[in-house]
Amino acid sequence: MLKKIKGQHVLVIGSGPSLKKYWDKIENFIKENEVITFGCNYITDFLIPDYHFWGSTKRWAAYGHLCNEKSTLVVSEHFSKKELKKHWKKSYKVFKNVERLWKSGSENKKSKGYERCCVRYKNKKMFGCIRDIGTWAIFYAYINGANKISVVGQDGYTLYSKKDLNSKIESQHCYGYGNTAGFTYRYSKRNDWFKYRSMRLLYRYGKKKYGFDFEIITPTIYKDFYNSDVLGIFEDPSWQKWEEPITKKECNSLYFYKNLIEKKPSGFADKWAKQ
Repeated sequence: MLKKIKGQHVLVIGSGPSLKKYWDKIENFIKENEVITFGCNYITDFLIPDYHFWGSTKRWAAYGHLCNEKSTLVVSEHFSKKELKKHWKKSYKVFKNVERLWKSGSENKKSKGYERCCVRYKNKKMFGCIRDIGTWAIFYAYINGANKISVVGQDGYTLYSKKDLNSKIESQHCYGYGNTAGFTYRYSKRNDWFKYRSMRLLYRYGKKKYGFDFEIITPTIYKDFYNSDVLGIFEDPSWQKWEEPITKKECNSLYFYKNLIEKKPSGFADKWAKQ
């Protein structure tokens, strides 16, 4: 059954490690609040979301078979029907979006690069330098009339130190161990910086256009949006402090950094992915 979004409290659920660590608290929050759940990528080990969002064809190829028929499937317009049919035979919803990239110099708020990354909804399309499905899902909640947006599992890649990830004490996702993204730590920092900037723009856009902002209620590197009071999860010494690149040299070192794929830890066992 298709649940309406307009006028509802939406909970966007990402696949960060906090989903696994604090699932009891998250589950109680879902039970105690009348929320519409937006699941992103591979989260069906924890719940069957009302709406299941996919933005990456690569992730869909690996995990799409886990999408439950009770969910309403929501995909980017960049998916082909052929790709979808591999795992899905029912009807689905499509969101229209223009994906752009942060480029050198776009940290200057007076630049054309910054202007092209500004978040907006125009001609029934979402625009922004957004590359992750969790942020698109938040945007989707706004344009479909949600009256409140909470977010869990949006931890970021660098909430935990390189040392803790390499030793597999911590993980970058709710599945596997250690460096599950497979990136170098510096490349992960680059991705977090790009994502943080896009989320800040969406945060301001939501407040200005729709009259309210969103909040992340589980541990996150994106501290601007974190509300620790909701679930009572307070700062842990193992969490990394976000350090914003300031100088041109610091910014360019991230813009032009080329990722060197690191091997996934030997303990990484992704039993559900289709090879």
